[in-house]
Amino acid sequence: MKKSLKQKIVSSLLAVSLAVSLAPIGQAKADSTSEITQTSPITKQVDASRAIEHIRFLSETIGPRPGGTKSEEWASRYVGMQLKSMGYEVDYQPFQVPDQYVGFIESPLSTKRNWQAGAAPNALISTEAVTAPLIFVQGGTKLEDIPNEVNGKIVLFERGTTVADYNKQVENAVSKGAKGVLLYSLIGGRGNYGQTFNPRLTKKQSIPVFGLAYAQGNAFKEEIAKKGTTILSLKARHESNLKSLNVIAKKKPKNSTGNEKAVVVSSHYDSVVGAPGANDNASGTGLVLELARAFQNVETDKEIRFIAFGSEETGLLGSDYYVNSLSQKERDRILGVFNADMVATNYDKAKNLYVMTPNGSPNLVTDAALQAGKQLNNDLVLQGKFGSSDHVPFAEVGIPAALFIWMGVDSWNPLIYHIEKVYHTPQDNVFENISPERMKMALEVIGTGIYNSLHSTVKTGEKAA
Repeated sequence: MKKSLKQKIVSSLLAVSLAVSLAPIGQAKADSTSEITQTSPITKQVDASRAIEHIRFLSETIGPRPGGTKSEEWASRYVGMQLKSMGYEVDYQPFQVPDQYVGFIESPLSTKRNWQAGAAPNALISTEAVTAPLIFVQGGTKLEDIPNEVNGKIVLFERGTTVADYNKQVENAVSKGAKGVLLYSLIGGRGNYGQTFNPRLTKKQSIPVFGLAYAQGNAFKEEIAKKGTTILSLKARHESNLKSLNVIAKKKPKNSTGNEKAVVVSSHYDSVVGAPGANDNASGTGLVLELARAFQNVETDKEIRFIAFGSEETGLLGSDYYVNSLSQKERDRILGVFNADMVATNYDKAKNLYVMTPNGSPNLVTDAALQAGKQLNNDLVLQGKFGSSDHVPFAEVGIPAALFIWMGVDSWNPLIYHIEKVYHTPQDNVFENISPERMKMALEVIGTGIYNSLHSTVKTGEKAA
């Protein structure tokens, strides 16, 4: 779905695409199961290719899914209808989320360069396009850095290292007659390439000011170097009074009293602005949907819940809202939370499937995962300490919860770790960042851990294989 089209066209496409896409994904060719996994019943059921088809739909057909936007809602309805098609009871839990300021760039470059960007809230926000030639300017924090040629043009800068620096870049460009400013980030906060951002301006500006990812800015810089210039059109939209949705599917045991213990399998389905979010976190959502399919006919005396949280990227809002909505009695029913986030990267340095708790302490979920690793002869499953995902709100109220994520860890004190370079960027797509083999391993390990938890066969105090 092209975000730069007029809203009327977007709405029509959304409605048509949604109607077509909500049918369950068809039968896919099953992955062969290796000999070492024959001891786990669930490994015979899971199919990584199915999970990847879900990733493809969420990241390519829908694309970026910022919290509270129409694209995030489309994703929530897709997830819900997939779960309903499997026979689960599905509820949608709405909650308020912050406003979004989103920029849209159109250019003669290939479609994949016409990405979303973050828009500065106190710059020009308009769906009327500002169209002008693009010029790259080195530096920009000093007025003498800015050539007179920027007059009437859109100026591309490498983002200044501080907020004060990039404010100087913007103000200097405006003083020389710029029609728009694009600031692109070189690096992100976790060693990743720079991601989109909403520039924080100290002065209100009457031109559009966008925060771009490294891949976007670098592509435009290369285009200028090759052709001398390129013509861009900039639009921006302020989306307010937003709601996001948690998608909650339940399977109760036969003759349920409503008091049975429950196992939760979760992920978030939103992404940051400008990122297709294939690994972060369509991969977790694809895993949840495939495990829901694998467990649909598994008999157990416990309840199983599959939850896709909205608006994780804006502060764990969906999981926090869900946990706060539970009574103490309901919290006490939950045996454990298996939260999947970034479970299919092909990044070579993210070499282990970690099961992480916020404080590093073991619990039922970590024990289940390590036991599953041993059961499957898999020595890549390790325990660790990490927050920053939807397991945190559960852990904060005493519910056993853990995050499953592919990472590489060089040191725990201080924590030195590797997450893929394309995390939170436009390059987080199926082609560049998804490994079927790692998705398969995550499905088998997490699925086996869940199966053992449902059947009360988890041993406490497990160590890595």
